[in-house]
Amino acid sequence: MPLIEFLSATASPDGANTPASMLFACWAIVIVLWAMVVIFLRAKKKEYAVAILPLLIAPAVHIFSGVAAAWLGAAVALTAGQLRIIIDLTAGLISCLLLGLVSRGIEDRRARNGFFWCCAGFVVILTLVLVTNTLTAIVHV
Repeated sequence: MPLIEFLSATASPDGANTPASMLFACWAIVIVLWAMVVIFLRAKKKEYAVAILPLLIAPAVHIFSGVAAAWLGAAVALTAGQLRIIIDLTAGLISCLLLGLVSRGIEDRRARNGFFWCCAGFVVILTLVLVTNTLTAIVHV
C-alpha cells in the first residue's frame, strides 16, 4: 500500500488531528531537536546541548508508543489507546524531571531558570497535545 493511500485512509475530513499527523509531527520535532543539539555542540555550548536532550523523550516515545501499547495490550486489561496515553504521560513526566537535573549544568541562574521553564512548558504542552490527540482518536473509533 503506497504511503499516500495509507495517509488518506487514516486522515480525518479536515486532514488534521489524526494519529498519523501526530506521528509525523513527532518525527519533525525529533529531527529539529537533534539539529539543535548539533548546533549547540558546534557553538561549543555543551551545557545547552546536554540540557535539551530530555526534550527528545516525549516525541520519541510517542513514535513507538503505538507499537508498545499494542504489545502490552495483551498482558494488561487496558485498551491500546489507554496504554498509549499512560506511556505518553510517563514520558512527559520523565522528561520534565530530567530537565530539572540537566539544566543545573547551566551556570547563570537567570538563564537556567528561563531555560528550564520554557523547556518544561514545551514538554507539558506537547504531552497534552499528544494525549488529547490520542483521546480524540479513541472517541472517534
